[in-house]
Amino acid sequence: MKFLLAAADTGTYGFTLLGDDGQVIATGRQYPDKAAALAVVADMMREIGSAEIEERTEPAEPTGTPPSRTVDGEPDLARIGRSGIPPV
Repeated sequence: MKFLLAAADTGTYGFTLLGDDGQVIATGRQYPDKAAALAVVADMMREIGSAEIEERTEPAEPTGTPPSRTVDGEPDLARIGRSGIPPV
């Protein structure tokens, strides 16, 4: 991996973290000067090895209850797309 430091036309500096294959892994925001951008890169280089993994691969549990399909215990046909008029 490597950090690519770049200057913007606005006079700010930013960085991009590239993988070994050249793919972008992360992009940092713009910093007011080169020293600030390099300080963030240095912090990331120190801390990245101690990064934790938060797993969010399990499907989320459904929340709430589905809307009622009944009115006074009887099916509400209008809510399910039927007119309630019997066929002729």
